[in-house]
Amino acid sequence: MPSARTIGLSVGAGRLAIGAIFLAAPVTSVRLLGLDTATAARVTWLARMTAVRDSVLGAGTLVSSGRQQGAGGWLIAGSVSDAVDAAVLAAALREGRLRGWRPQAIAAGAVGAALIAAVAAAETARTGS
Repeated sequence: MPSARTIGLSVGAGRLAIGAIFLAAPVTSVRLLGLDTATAARVTWLARMTAVRDSVLGAGTLVSSGRQQGAGGWLIAGSVSDAVDAAVLAAALREGRLRGWRPQAIAAGAVGAALIAAVAAAETARTGS
Protein backbone atom coordinates (compact mmCIF):
# COMPACT_ATOMS: atom_id res chain seq x y z
CA MET A 1 0.00 0.00 0.00
CA PRO A 2 1.33 3.49 -0.78
CA SER A 3 2.25 5.64 2.19
CA ALA A 4 -0.28 8.01 3.73
CA ARG A 5 1.90 10.88 2.48
CA THR A 6 1.76 9.58 -1.10
CA ILE A 7 -1.99 9.10 -0.90
CA GLY A 8 -2.40 12.56 0.63
CA LEU A 9 -0.38 14.15 -2.16
CA SER A 10 -2.40 12.26 -4.79
CA VAL A 11 -5.76 13.07 -3.20
CA GLY A 12 -4.78 16.72 -2.78
CA ALA A 13 -3.58 17.05 -6.37
CA GLY A 14 -6.69 15.33 -7.71
CA ARG A 15 -9.02 17.51 -5.69
CA LEU A 16 -7.14 20.65 -6.76
CA ALA A 17 -7.41 19.57 -10.42
CA ILE A 18 -11.15 18.93 -10.11
CA GLY A 19 -11.60 22.33 -8.49
CA ALA A 20 -9.67 24.02 -11.31
CA ILE A 21 -11.75 22.24 -13.96
CA PHE A 22 -15.04 23.20 -12.30
CA LEU A 23 -13.87 26.80 -11.98
CA ALA A 24 -12.63 27.02 -15.59
CA ALA A 25 -15.62 25.26 -17.17
CA PRO A 26 -18.61 25.35 -14.81
CA VAL A 27 -21.28 24.67 -17.43
CA THR A 28 -19.45 21.69 -18.91
CA SER A 29 -18.70 20.34 -15.44
CA VAL A 30 -22.33 20.45 -14.39
CA ARG A 31 -23.45 18.99 -17.73
CA LEU A 32 -21.48 15.86 -16.80
CA LEU A 33 -24.18 15.24 -14.21
CA GLY A 34 -26.73 15.02 -17.02
CA LEU A 35 -28.20 18.51 -16.80
CA ASP A 36 -29.20 20.31 -19.98
CA THR A 37 -27.18 23.35 -21.05
CA ALA A 38 -29.76 25.91 -19.92
CA THR A 39 -30.04 24.42 -16.44
CA ALA A 40 -26.27 24.04 -16.19
CA ALA A 41 -25.84 27.71 -17.12
CA ARG A 42 -28.29 28.72 -14.36
CA VAL A 43 -26.31 26.85 -11.69
CA THR A 44 -22.78 27.95 -12.58
CA TRP A 45 -22.67 29.64 -9.18
CA LEU A 46 -23.04 26.23 -7.57
CA ALA A 47 -20.26 24.78 -9.72
CA ARG A 48 -18.00 27.67 -8.70
CA MET A 49 -18.78 27.12 -5.00
CA THR A 50 -17.88 23.45 -5.42
CA ALA A 51 -14.73 24.44 -7.30
CA VAL A 52 -13.51 26.68 -4.50
CA ARG A 53 -14.36 24.09 -1.83
CA ASP A 54 -12.46 21.35 -3.65
CA SER A 55 -9.55 23.66 -4.44
CA VAL A 56 -9.15 24.68 -0.80
CA LEU A 57 -9.43 21.08 0.42
CA GLY A 58 -6.93 20.01 -2.24
CA ALA A 59 -4.43 22.74 -1.44
CA GLY A 60 -4.69 22.09 2.30
CA THR A 61 -4.18 18.37 1.77
CA LEU A 62 -1.19 18.95 -0.50
CA VAL A 63 0.55 21.40 1.82
CA SER A 64 -0.06 19.39 4.97
CA SER A 65 0.98 16.10 3.32
CA GLY A 66 4.47 17.51 3.00
CA ARG A 67 4.67 18.32 6.71
CA GLN A 68 5.62 16.05 9.56
CA GLN A 69 2.20 16.06 11.25
CA GLY A 70 0.55 14.84 8.03
CA ALA A 71 -2.74 15.64 6.37
CA GLY A 72 -5.11 13.69 8.60
CA GLY A 73 -7.50 16.55 9.29
CA TRP A 74 -7.62 17.63 5.67
CA LEU A 75 -8.14 14.04 4.53
CA ILE A 76 -11.04 13.60 6.95
CA ALA A 77 -12.63 16.86 5.76
CA GLY A 78 -12.31 15.73 2.14
CA SER A 79 -13.64 12.28 2.97
CA VAL A 80 -16.74 13.72 4.63
CA SER A 81 -17.23 16.13 1.73
CA ASP A 82 -17.03 13.31 -0.81
CA ALA A 83 -19.35 11.07 1.21
CA VAL A 84 -21.96 13.84 1.38
CA ASP A 85 -21.58 14.49 -2.36
CA ALA A 86 -22.21 10.78 -3.01
CA ALA A 87 -25.28 10.75 -0.76
CA VAL A 88 -26.75 13.86 -2.39
CA LEU A 89 -26.13 12.48 -5.89
CA ALA A 90 -27.69 9.15 -4.90
CA ALA A 91 -30.77 10.96 -3.60
CA ALA A 92 -31.04 13.00 -6.82
CA LEU A 93 -30.78 9.79 -8.86
CA ARG A 94 -33.39 8.05 -6.71
CA GLU A 95 -35.76 11.05 -7.05
CA GLY A 96 -35.29 11.14 -10.83
CA ARG A 97 -33.65 14.58 -10.78
CA LEU A 98 -30.56 13.05 -12.39
CA ARG A 99 -30.49 10.13 -14.82
CA GLY A 100 -27.96 8.01 -16.60
CA TRP A 101 -24.61 6.41 -16.10
CA ARG A 102 -22.58 9.62 -15.71
CA PRO A 103 -24.06 10.79 -12.40
CA GLN A 104 -23.99 7.17 -11.22
CA ALA A 105 -20.28 6.97 -12.05
CA ILE A 106 -19.59 10.31 -10.38
CA ALA A 107 -21.42 9.15 -7.23
CA ALA A 108 -19.43 5.91 -7.23
CA GLY A 109 -16.22 7.88 -7.70
CA ALA A 110 -17.14 10.08 -4.73
CA VAL A 111 -17.65 6.97 -2.58
CA GLY A 112 -14.25 5.66 -3.69
CA ALA A 113 -12.55 8.98 -3.00
CA ALA A 114 -14.17 9.15 0.45
CA LEU A 115 -12.92 5.66 1.31
CA ILE A 116 -9.39 6.32 0.06
CA ALA A 117 -9.14 9.55 2.03
CA ALA A 118 -10.55 7.89 5.17
CA VAL A 119 -8.01 5.05 4.94
CA ALA A 120 -5.17 7.54 4.42
CA ALA A 121 -6.38 9.61 7.40
CA ALA A 122 -6.45 6.50 9.58
CA GLU A 123 -2.93 5.59 8.44
CA THR A 124 -1.76 9.13 9.19
CA ALA A 125 -3.20 8.86 12.70
CA ARG A 126 -1.59 5.44 13.18
CA THR A 127 1.88 6.43 11.98
CA GLY A 128 1.82 10.06 13.06
CA SER A 129 2.90 11.34 9.64
